[in-house]
Amino acid sequence: MRQSSTFSASLEALPRAAASRSCALCCLLVGLVACNIDNTLRGQDEVAEEEVFVTETFEQASLPRIDVLWVVDSTASMADEQLALGDAFPALASSLGEAGLSFQLGVVTTEVDGLDGGVLQGDPWIITSNTPDAAAAFADAVAVGSTDDGPEAGLAAMKLALTEPNRSGANRGFRRADAALHVVVVSDDDDHSDAWLGEDPASVALELLAAESAASGSPALFSAVIGAPETGCRGEGGQAQPGDRYAQVALASGGVVEDICQSDLSALASRLGELSQAFPTRFLLQSEPYKGAARVSVDGARLDSGWELEVNPPAVVFDEAPAPGAIIEVTYQLPPEVQSDDGEGS
Repeated sequence: MRQSSTFSASLEALPRAAASRSCALCCLLVGLVACNIDNTLRGQDEVAEEEVFVTETFEQASLPRIDVLWVVDSTASMADEQLALGDAFPALASSLGEAGLSFQLGVVTTEVDGLDGGVLQGDPWIITSNTPDAAAAFADAVAVGSTDDGPEAGLAAMKLALTEPNRSGANRGFRRADAALHVVVVSDDDDHSDAWLGEDPASVALELLAAESAASGSPALFSAVIGAPETGCRGEGGQAQPGDRYAQVALASGGVVEDICQSDLSALASRLGELSQAFPTRFLLQSEPYKGAARVSVDGARLDSGWELEVNPPAVVFDEAPAPGAIIEVTYQLPPEVQSDDGEGS
């Protein structure tokens, strides 16, 4: 869901009248109320008299949202692993469903040389819990073929999938503004994205994940189903080269590293589903609070710590996510220039 709308022109009647608006962000309900506040806002030394204040009200999501991007190696040695991944979908869907997650799945390949680099595969290209025969759709999407002979560039594929022009073009609808992100690479070789991401692809990938997290207010993780770092692996599921760079990104982002050489990926899919559970911690505000001062309450209880204000874009960010269904209220004074602009424009 996206937060939308701007301050109402009815602000000219404040403080006696109230301006209101509604929008959606994690089941977001926002009200703008003009008032005089008797209690000092955190960060402001004196009580403001006859100034325009607003209170924005949010409801924490009761159903966490997660977008899972699968980056699947499409080289000749990956045919068996693609089949095993498709067979693991019921365990993945069960894990996501039991957690009560609103999930979306998309699949790209590690091949980025062609026009389809970073483009979601399959039809439909976005798979949800409501997709008819979702298991078959996922198995079809991850069966990306094994004929590509270019370098496995999973990190570059991730960036292409999540940035323009694909983000709002071929992959439109996949990334939801308030959803957590979990990228899962499945490959029997390490990343070779240097030609696309420069000398340090791991840092580029981590910066992208950090930007996704900052924008959504929810975690952005990276996990890797690869050959063991440094040693690789050999087993019933085949053999794989060490996936050192993928492992570096996974561990730095809070994800996990799993063995691709196991023949049954169902247990792995369940663990990835459990790791994908997340609630938003960042709630976007309609304006920057004047002098960086605000009052925050959760379910009616005032909080003087455990949160901070961000400026660009304006937002309140909690150290820990409020409980599902919690009502969050943020009260702050509008900057004088915003009050003037609204008065002139009404």
